[in-house]
Amino acid sequence: MMKKTYMFLVLANFLLASSFLLTNYFWTLFPVSLFILIVISMNEKKFERPFVRFFNFPDISYGILTGSILYAIFLVTYFILKALPLPLIIFVEELYLIVGPSSWWHYLALVLIIIPGEEIFWRWYLQSKLVERYGELFGVVAGACLYALAHIWTGNPMLVAAAATAGVVWGALYVWKNSLALVIISHLVFDIWLLIIFPLNF
Repeated sequence: MMKKTYMFLVLANFLLASSFLLTNYFWTLFPVSLFILIVISMNEKKFERPFVRFFNFPDISYGILTGSILYAIFLVTYFILKALPLPLIIFVEELYLIVGPSSWWHYLALVLIIIPGEEIFWRWYLQSKLVERYGELFGVVAGACLYALAHIWTGNPMLVAAAATAGVVWGALYVWKNSLALVIISHLVFDIWLLIIFPLNF
């Protein structure tokens, strides 16, 4: 069973590598890649209903709160990086150039496919498999590491570090509440802060 999971992990890295390396086609390839991973995850989980708790008020509240707190942590980190005499901010600027949405359909793809797709594959499918086999602590940490490593294809250490941090947070939230809705909302709120309300590119 895990052999198939690792095969899908390799496929996920191939799809994400293609999206990140072919930057001119990122906004075409990335949503398609996540859609493929959604289909794989749903098929492997035998079409369980991942959004069954979507309208659970506590999960929505926790999602909004945790997404905002995670953004606040990134904001503080950004101010610290700007104060340090290290050439790290340039990686943040490059990140926005690659993955920053610039068209209305980019935002639509982000909300409908990319954010749900990442949580469905990395937390609902992959992390669940790891937790089931190795336990909660190892499953969350390993899932976050694999999520971060899948972003190494950008060549951007800041994105890898950000993915590792967010992966631990969303992974722990998923284990805590067993709610895909919670982590999707948390991810969505985080991205709204990061990409729309107050981007970290000033």
